[in-house]
Amino acid sequence: MATVKLTIKRGAGLTAKDVTVAAGSAEAQSDTMSLNIDVAKMTKGEAILMLNLLEQQIQRAAWPQL
Repeated sequence: MATVKLTIKRGAGLTAKDVTVAAGSAEAQSDTMSLNIDVAKMTKGEAILMLNLLEQQIQRAAWPQL
C-alpha cells in the first residue's frame, strides 16, 4: 500500500507549494491520518491556515501522490 507524508512548516508567506511530500510512516498503512500541532508556539489561526494549505496541495496534486 502506498503511503504519503505531507509536511508544512510554520512561517510567513506560506503557499501550497511549501508543502513537502515524502513517503508515509507505518501508521498510515492502517488507514489512519494524524496531525501534530505545537500549540505552545502556534495560534489557532496559523493552524487553520496550514490545514487549508495542505488541503490545496492534496487537491492540486495527482492522486495517489507517490
